[in-house]
Amino acid sequence: MGVYADHIFPLMMESGLGSALHRRYRQQALGGARGQVLEIGFGTGLNLLCYPPEVERLVGLDSASVLQARVRRRIAAAPFPVERLKRDAADRLPFPDEHFDTVVSTWTLCSIARLRAALRELGRVLRPEGEFLFLEHGLADGPVASRLQNALNPLQNLVACGCNLNRKIDDEIEGAGFRISTLERFHVPGVPRTLGTVYLGSASRGGV
Repeated sequence: MGVYADHIFPLMMESGLGSALHRRYRQQALGGARGQVLEIGFGTGLNLLCYPPEVERLVGLDSASVLQARVRRRIAAAPFPVERLKRDAADRLPFPDEHFDTVVSTWTLCSIARLRAALRELGRVLRPEGEFLFLEHGLADGPVASRLQNALNPLQNLVACGCNLNRKIDDEIEGAGFRISTLERFHVPGVPRTLGTVYLGSASRGGV
């Protein structure tokens, strides 16, 4: 991975996504979490203190292990048991069908290479009455901002370790077989639309 991907970029992400404003977004997104939870893109565990009391146990999935001292401290402070797995979310997950009450993704769907495969796996392990909670950035609504996102995406992909600016998150989720239940679209104050267009919502398994 290298020094940049293992240390510098994670610190940059901590600085940006660890703000009080982003914590409020996390709390809003995760308010419906309950029971057995699977979180993909666990990262450095910034979500741990944003979950409600209804969460009983969490499995955090990530393809990389970064800033481990911080991660250990956050896990130790979590009010529920936390298990971490180093695994690509698009691979076959080591869980039976319909295993989790809640699956969660925050600022992660932008960087999964095989996104539809990962989302289909989330659908497989989610219980029929469960919820998929998401908080993501993605394609802007306006034509100017979206064209700029498309133009800048190759550079973003390089400097942000695989992050894509121009994914239409709701289409990706529905295309993988989910049915979106709630969706808010807004822009983070003070952040350019290319980076700060947010999709916050919940979805259920399609056909349920």
